[in-house]
Amino acid sequence: MASDGEITLGSIWSAIWRGKWIVVAVTVVAGLVAFALTFTQDTTYTATSKVYLGQATTMVGNLASTPGTNPLTAAVVLNGDDVVGAVAKATGMTPSAVRSHTDINVPRAPGAAANNQPAIASLAASMPSRDEAIRLSNAYADATLTSASTGYDAVRTTLQTQVRRMRAEEIRLQALARRSPDPATLNQLTDVREVLTLSELQLARAEQIEAPSIVTLARSAASSTSTSNRAREAITGAIIGFLIGIVIALATSGGIRRAAGPA
Repeated sequence: MASDGEITLGSIWSAIWRGKWIVVAVTVVAGLVAFALTFTQDTTYTATSKVYLGQATTMVGNLASTPGTNPLTAAVVLNGDDVVGAVAKATGMTPSAVRSHTDINVPRAPGAAANNQPAIASLAASMPSRDEAIRLSNAYADATLTSASTGYDAVRTTLQTQVRRMRAEEIRLQALARRSPDPATLNQLTDVREVLTLSELQLARAEQIEAPSIVTLARSAASSTSTSNRAREAITGAIIGFLIGIVIALATSGGIRRAAGPA
């Protein structure tokens, strides 16, 4: 007794090939329709600025994770009421409008520990006007820098104060040692110099690693109706049309012919 026919890749391809002109026609039409629709859409401009959020460290120099610098939580902090409120005040927008027109992304390097990598926030603002998009993105960058600098400024001020105090103490002990170079004074001078060196190293590390900074400010804005975006929409439409064309071809080209099974 012969078994039921089997559907093979060859039979599917044959069915598609019989309806190849349907596939081509639907693909072309879908691509053209998608391209034409880009002319009916409202133009949106997107401007992007980037801010280095700083990297907190411990007193001995080990990297430390904080909500504001950890890539996993930094975006949540930057979308908080304090930062959004500052941006709203600077731009004259409402906080809800600021949130709806801004996309915050703090990428994390794959496979790396979240607290062992620099956190750089990308702040993309999308607005109907190019100037408005640039203004919003840069205002968000300024508010982000202010927020990220709060903890760093306190650390730097403390270290700067300690360095100044140790330098003044070193000068005092040097003068005292010149007048009376007794062992106790010399030991104190050695201890002060060790603390001063450590404080200077901590200050240098803080200024180099921990200091937040603006990486780039938005100078221009990308248009949603640019040639590249329109081409991208057309390609996406063509791909969708290609898939629909295959379905139509399979449904209208006489069906998929089954290969005869063994007797």
